[in-house]
Amino acid sequence: MNYIQKGVSEVNFYTSMKDIAGWLEIELRDYDWHISDIDGGWCGIVDPSWVLGEEFAAKIEEFDYQFVWAVISAFPKGTEAFTSGLPYVEDNPALWKGKPCTQLDGALFEIVCWDSSATLFIGLSEELSRRLLANAPGIKDLDKENERRGETGCM
Repeated sequence: MNYIQKGVSEVNFYTSMKDIAGWLEIELRDYDWHISDIDGGWCGIVDPSWVLGEEFAAKIEEFDYQFVWAVISAFPKGTEAFTSGLPYVEDNPALWKGKPCTQLDGALFEIVCWDSSATLFIGLSEELSRRLLANAPGIKDLDKENERRGETGCM
């Protein structure tokens, strides 16, 4: 399931992983993370990066770094580390068509940081979707928004 959050006055800034973890009711340390197409984050993060859950959680606990542009892909703990120039966010038309899919095989879900003005949630499970809808302000169904515009994409 795919969602978008934009134009919400209750959000201090886009994209706060501390807020997202709270809305999804997850612990960042419970996943390993592939981060690509990065603008923002902490000093020294390279593009693309593989970040173990414990390190990611510690960085976000240290300071709630803003990601301006990025695709933050969640993987099960213990996934073999890899980096890939994909996925990407800026000028990616697949995000705005039909039902977008996670860009990396094996990703559980993706958080897409869109120019510090929106956050997209791609490939959420039913449980994570339920939590997001219950906790986060201004969430809209991205698939319906794309359908309304008449765009088709990954089904």
